[in-house]
Amino acid sequence: MKFSIARQRAFDQTLREKDFVLVYQMGKVGSSSIEASLEHAGIPSWHIHTFDDNEEFQMYRNTKDVACFFDWPVHTAYKLTLSHRLRVLKKRDRLKIITLVRDPVATVVSRFFQDLHIQFIEGKKNESIHGDMDTTLKHLTHAFENQMRLTYFTEWFDRELKRQFGIDVFPHITDPTPTHWHINQGGCDVLLLKCEAINQSAEVLGEFLNQSNFSLQSSNEASNKWYSALYQRFKETYPFERLFGLYDAPIYKAIYSEEEISRFKRKWST
Repeated sequence: MKFSIARQRAFDQTLREKDFVLVYQMGKVGSSSIEASLEHAGIPSWHIHTFDDNEEFQMYRNTKDVACFFDWPVHTAYKLTLSHRLRVLKKRDRLKIITLVRDPVATVVSRFFQDLHIQFIEGKKNESIHGDMDTTLKHLTHAFENQMRLTYFTEWFDRELKRQFGIDVFPHITDPTPTHWHINQGGCDVLLLKCEAINQSAEVLGEFLNQSNFSLQSSNEASNKWYSALYQRFKETYPFERLFGLYDAPIYKAIYSEEEISRFKRKWST
């Protein structure tokens, strides 16, 4: 990422646009189609996971391995840029925010495999990594169970929305059966969506954005990822019951009904 004063000033203007929308959520919860749809509709937006740092530093315990993928001067400039943009957004009279939540086990697994390159730093000490599927899988299983901070996912709403913008979602979620919630608090207009219902959310999004003909667009994300075979083996062999404690976290118990959680558990138990 390149930084320049001219580029930052130009982006500041985007942040101040009347119809600007902040897409603000943890990673791997299905925001890519939202971004594509906003761009298609000509609505200025910005997608961000955290205003503190690159989220990988919050998500993984092996931060030395994470740091291998970030140039220190650029990383420092990025953190300063985040702080500046947060100040700009907080000066707005009103701010529209779209945020999403997804089955936590699906979120954690998807995110881990997106960041496999981080876990292969340690694995390179073993020459059989990449060369032997079973050895690679064993290494990644160990990393999955020991390097991920699951609190990144369970505490995201408090750490981000509540801490940065004063938005506490819990008082607004009194019933877990809806697919979305509309929250007005502290100068922010927030739409919280369940990722599982995103394909049926065009009308809800259009109403939130004051766009009568709003349509959902494909994000065109590649489905045939380089790690697909390894991902499939992991899903076939890992005992996902070890992650079922995530469903007891307050945020997921508030948003998902017992029926939905039971359905998730059945999916990951087969």
